[in-house]
Amino acid sequence: MMDQTENLGHGMGESPEAKDWQDISSIDLHLLQQHYPQLIGQQTILWRSPRPFSAALLLQVNAQIFFVKRSSRLFRSAQDLKQEHQLIRYLNVQGIVVPKIVSARHGATAVELGEWSYEVHEKAHGVDPYANQLSWKPFFCAAHAAKAGQKLAALHQASMHYSVTQGRSAKQLISNQDLLESENIHLAISHRIKRSPALSEYFADKVLDAAWLNQLSSVHSQIKSTMQQVPKIWTHNDFHASNLLWSDASDAAKITTVIDFGLADRCSAVYDLAVAIERNFIDWLALAQGPDLYIDEAGLTAFVQAYIEQAGLSPELDVLPELIKIVHSDFALSELEYFAGITQNIKHADAAYFDWLIAHTAWFFQPQGLQFCHKLAQLIQPYRMLES
Repeated sequence: MMDQTENLGHGMGESPEAKDWQDISSIDLHLLQQHYPQLIGQQTILWRSPRPFSAALLLQVNAQIFFVKRSSRLFRSAQDLKQEHQLIRYLNVQGIVVPKIVSARHGATAVELGEWSYEVHEKAHGVDPYANQLSWKPFFCAAHAAKAGQKLAALHQASMHYSVTQGRSAKQLISNQDLLESENIHLAISHRIKRSPALSEYFADKVLDAAWLNQLSSVHSQIKSTMQQVPKIWTHNDFHASNLLWSDASDAAKITTVIDFGLADRCSAVYDLAVAIERNFIDWLALAQGPDLYIDEAGLTAFVQAYIEQAGLSPELDVLPELIKIVHSDFALSELEYFAGITQNIKHADAAYFDWLIAHTAWFFQPQGLQFCHKLAQLIQPYRMLES
């Protein structure tokens, strides 16, 4: 069995960076065999994930292929992963094709070894044309975007009767709408900073950007009532092109599997929809070069229309053109805390604060961002008129 030695992966920009987490080694896999007898046999590493928040690989064992993922226990315990796996299994029963989780020797779906939490899945069905795509890159074609919009709606419909009302137990690297539900988003951010040693240290020599706080507050005042009252369901919260597998690589391909529920939490459909739009149709990684970004308008149109035609037009979708401006706030602040406290990568923490929290919000108040929000409103309006 050969180990890949080049430890590069996706970073905060478009260029590869050294991974924060070392690759899973042959020694790690040998230790894991004690808990997963399914991994005993001739092993060949077929692929290593370039994604930044964990180490993962595809492992062939004899004639079977497994996906093995390892996360630091500093932000994902076996209990945290159990919540995620329960949701995945529920969705499978509801007809959503998701990865099949492999149970360890004593029935657990995740095991803790030293400083790590491990999980094993059977290789998911389908091909992955987006395997090496960075987040925030668009779908290859509008037809793929339409399939994704339809699938996200189906996912929300399948989650509607999931009876688990307790949200995610994990406290680090999470995506939810807590800030958006707060009475005062400025105070909510300040309280979160005070409660977090990592955030407190990071902001010790900084004053929160006043223009950013004003922009946040102006949007929040328009959406908070809706976000406080919207029905809660468990949502994916990371629904982008590279978290879907396909029947083939053609424009006519169908989605075969939804993968990576690592950020799933109890939020709302409109939150998850806004996150998906924000991550798939705006080329954020080019923002450092200037405010005029590539917008995949054809993909956006196809995605939103397919979603509404599958899920229907709920009242809370009316806030989508405003929500989109600050929907990234909870996760970006969580990422900042992760970079400042767990990986202790201040360069990445600065990117989360200055480039994501501040610059992403500011873009929506500039001409192209305002035009994007207007386009969203235009996409919703015809469906609202049909109701009247």
